[in-house]
Amino acid sequence: MAKRKGISKKTRFEVFKRDSFTCQYCGRSAPEIVLHLDHIQPVSKDGEESTFNYSTSCVDCNLGKGDRELSDDSVVKKQKAQLDQLQERREQLEMMIQWRQGLTSLKESGVTLAAHEWQEHVGYSLNASGLLTLKKHISKFGLNGVLDAIGKTVIYLEVDGNDCYTQASVEYAWKKIGGICKLQSLPEWKQRLYHIRNIARSRSGEEWYPQTSAEILSLFEEAYGNGDSLDQLQDLAGRGISYKQLPDVLRRWIRESQEDHAIAVDELQSFGEMEYAN
Repeated sequence: MAKRKGISKKTRFEVFKRDSFTCQYCGRSAPEIVLHLDHIQPVSKDGEESTFNYSTSCVDCNLGKGDRELSDDSVVKKQKAQLDQLQERREQLEMMIQWRQGLTSLKESGVTLAAHEWQEHVGYSLNASGLLTLKKHISKFGLNGVLDAIGKTVIYLEVDGNDCYTQASVEYAWKKIGGICKLQSLPEWKQRLYHIRNIARSRSGEEWYPQTSAEILSLFEEAYGNGDSLDQLQDLAGRGISYKQLPDVLRRWIRESQEDHAIAVDELQSFGEMEYAN
């Protein structure tokens, strides 16, 4: 006679969870009844100790069943359904693995293409660190975004006496790719504000500190949000104002614009009231 082994608490929980804590014979569920773990094929008849041979049973059904196998095939059908479900899950897992492998292959192809584009663009190839950076950019901004950014780095490239791009300018252009990608992902109006900020920086003829540059961009955004047109702001940026003075100029610009808007609203409201009175 086969010796019955103790069933671990973990196994009991997994089977109960699989069967939704419901007796597979009468349909009653916890907590209204006490659940047992039943062997579908009794241990006395060489039933194996595995989750496929376990079924959730209430105490009444289990004790009443004894070591007899059920005459109906409901539990066998349930066991087959479990096997079919496991097979389906295995096939889906295999498909997911193939899909992810395809994505990985596609990403690697994208990195190769972008690296080739960079080499053709500047005449310098990328090392392992550069390829890793390129892969991160593609993952974040997409292949097309990175390719567009590579093309736009030409403004940072400088030519030496041999009509080749200098290594220093190539390294500088390379560092700009991430920023260009980020800029391209922004709304068109915000891209234009970055351009306006850069005009102000170049016309001032001075080196800007990052904190000041961020502050000025924020003030341009505030002015645009208050109703000033991008053309107006670009005209202001082109006046060559010192970066030390520009924040104060922009604050005054914003304050005066707000006052002008308020006056315009008051005048319109007064005009409307006069029309109504007449």
